[in-house]
Amino acid sequence: MATTTFTPRPIMNHTQLEQLVHQEIPITKALDIRIEELTSNSIQVMAPFDANKNIHNTAFAGSIYTVATIAGWSLVSSLATTHQLDGAVVLAKAEIHYKKPINGDIVAQCRVEDDEKLSTFVSSFKRKKRARISLTVNVIEDSVIKAVLQANFALVAH
Repeated sequence: MATTTFTPRPIMNHTQLEQLVHQEIPITKALDIRIEELTSNSIQVMAPFDANKNIHNTAFAGSIYTVATIAGWSLVSSLATTHQLDGAVVLAKAEIHYKKPINGDIVAQCRVEDDEKLSTFVSSFKRKKRARISLTVNVIEDSVIKAVLQANFALVAH
């Protein structure tokens, strides 16, 4: 007998999530942050270089950190919606490592690859009305990782 794995689809599409991000975190609109891709377990967020460059004509470190944080926050928000978890997403802890300068658009990618990690997050929230999930967000340019954000996000019941 064959078994089928059910993969939940995000309830929000990338455009709806982008609208939510701009509504909940107004600075994201000023930085022109865009949700480019959204799946049930991954996200890609982008901010254009011209709106986020510094005096050295490279991407501003604060913008890089913000785009990476928004990628994680947005993915956790999407996961909460998909799994019908009613709560507020907060960044509990984060550390970024800037590896190389970024000379173009800021592109952050984040994925939950471990089904057990996601399952633990969902079940923890359902039991305790709060949960944490650790994510790695890679900021890339031309397929090269230029910065890495290690972040711990919390979901707290309303």
